[in-house]
Amino acid sequence: MKKIINLSIRLVLALIYLVGGWVFFKINYSDHAKVESLKNNGIEAKAVVKDLKMTESGVCPYLEFETPDNKKTYFVGFENSDVQVGDVVTVKYNPENAQEAALQADLDGYPGNFKKSVFGSALFCGICFVVAVFTLTSKRFKIQMK
Repeated sequence: MKKIINLSIRLVLALIYLVGGWVFFKINYSDHAKVESLKNNGIEAKAVVKDLKMTESGVCPYLEFETPDNKKTYFVGFENSDVQVGDVVTVKYNPENAQEAALQADLDGYPGNFKKSVFGSALFCGICFVVAVFTLTSKRFKIQMK
């Protein structure tokens, strides 16, 4: 009975590692796909930095730009310490959804950010896989039960 419970716990832990790694990878890959889409298909516009807002990832610029049909659009950029309130910067936006936009400087520097790169998330997913395999196969990994 102890072996069955021990195996069940190990299986659940392994599944948590695998699912967690996969979810992290999918979220990161989805963000990467959006960035690549903006790089390749986005329309350039000039935007004004209206404010710097504190977000979960740090201080991010709050920007305003106009689309060719004279609609004012606001969005929050990536964490970027190189801009100040009042700066005029180049942005790229999705022509189908102007809220999906990014600073050109952020798009150019995106692959250099390891925690946002597909390689970084694939590496994390691989580590989760190795830990899951270790959890399932290791003879040393035992849950102590009385």
